[in-house]
Amino acid sequence: MAKIKIGAVSFLCAYLVGCGGGSGADSNSNQPNTQNTSPICSATTFVTPRGSGDIAISSALQCMDADGDTLSFTPSTISSNGVITGEYSIDVSVSDGRGGQTTVQLPYQITNQLPQCSQSTAPTVTAKSGALVIESYLTCSDPNGDNIQLNPQSIDISNLANGNYQQQINFSDGELNVSLVFEYTVSDDAQVEITRCERITQSVALSPESDVTVTCDANYAYVTSDTYPDHDLMNGITATNEQIPVPAVGYAAPIKLEPHTAANPTTIDAALGVAVNGVPIYDYSAAGELDLFNYDPSIDTVKLGQLDNCGGHAGRGDDYHYHAAPTCMMASMENLTDESIIGWGYDGYPLYGFNHPDGSAIVEGDLELCNGYPDETYGYRYHLSTTPPYVFQCLVGEVDTNVLPRVAPLTGGADRGDLRPPAGDVQNLTHTVSSDGKRTMSYDYQGENYYVTYTPSTEKANCYEFEMKAISNNGAIQTGTYCR
Repeated sequence: MAKIKIGAVSFLCAYLVGCGGGSGADSNSNQPNTQNTSPICSATTFVTPRGSGDIAISSALQCMDADGDTLSFTPSTISSNGVITGEYSIDVSVSDGRGGQTTVQLPYQITNQLPQCSQSTAPTVTAKSGALVIESYLTCSDPNGDNIQLNPQSIDISNLANGNYQQQINFSDGELNVSLVFEYTVSDDAQVEITRCERITQSVALSPESDVTVTCDANYAYVTSDTYPDHDLMNGITATNEQIPVPAVGYAAPIKLEPHTAANPTTIDAALGVAVNGVPIYDYSAAGELDLFNYDPSIDTVKLGQLDNCGGHAGRGDDYHYHAAPTCMMASMENLTDESIIGWGYDGYPLYGFNHPDGSAIVEGDLELCNGYPDETYGYRYHLSTTPPYVFQCLVGEVDTNVLPRVAPLTGGADRGDLRPPAGDVQNLTHTVSSDGKRTMSYDYQGENYYVTYTPSTEKANCYEFEMKAISNNGAIQTGTYCR
């Protein structure tokens, strides 16, 4: 009986082995292969014109993945906007998301094309015009979308005799330079009638900023800028609100093309107009709407020491704007005269300097409630003054306050819109800009140093990496990414 049992067991074991039940290797022969293969990429030099925007790196590489995985690229794009022409290379990390990764060097070339300008008409002007704004008579374009800079921007014709003239005009996209011969005629008999839109465009063309544009529709001329001027900023302030100027890209200031006097003047807690360099202009106050008939020194930004050497500061939106004469902008303007327009009220009336346009002095009592005066050409005009209210403190013309632009505070991290000026002055406030775009404002208060600094983000447009030690936050060091 025992032998029979052993034989049966042996037979059963042999049977199982014969069915494949005993081999560990064979038992896995039908299982899926879980081993991952890294992606393989190759690159050849690709060429793109500057101004083409962000180029997807995935379109510039030749990649394959044996496992069919979706690949990601770091960085994912290459920017061509504003890049100097030349040959470049960048290391790209390619990942399949499952641990497979490779790095490949991508060579690329940025090309540029010449800007183009032609004279659309040869103007006939009078010497009394003072300055001939060249931009008004040129048609310019750039194949790469670059801003075109003219040099000179205007011609002083105030002392020219009647006759035909030529002037060489240079124009540049910031890298490539071209020139043309500009022709014009000076005549005492010239009859020139230009539109309000053209007048606004000509005034902005005299600005030292090259990136300010003017477009018009049926009702408004829009002066578009980033509100961040090229001149010195923030230095000279003794009473800081701890805000720092940050560009507000796409700020569009609407100027009425057909102004009409309103029944009552307008005062608002927002900009009342814009300088020809695209920087908003507020009234003298740091506290919103004014009592127009009673000057209040306790809210005067000049008296409080809140303005820099150029008449401006950063507001609650970390946006730069003026509360007094934009002296640094004016110092940079070509051919600045008493006839030069410094800015525009949103009601459509121009802002002039410290004298009447004919050069005569403004005496006490000349200027009306809103710091203005009737004008034969425009119907009304505003003026700068060395005493309060310094600029327009209200608007005499009709204005729809619902369409006026306001720069919102930066979003992200700690609330920068809730900073408040400390009690008493600060000392040694300095504002600097580094070659890499880093801005730093540093100041001392009651023996302690405070600061705010930011650099443009490399990851997101219109975003900035901040670090700050603010009096308003009891000196705590805070960091964060803030965006417009």
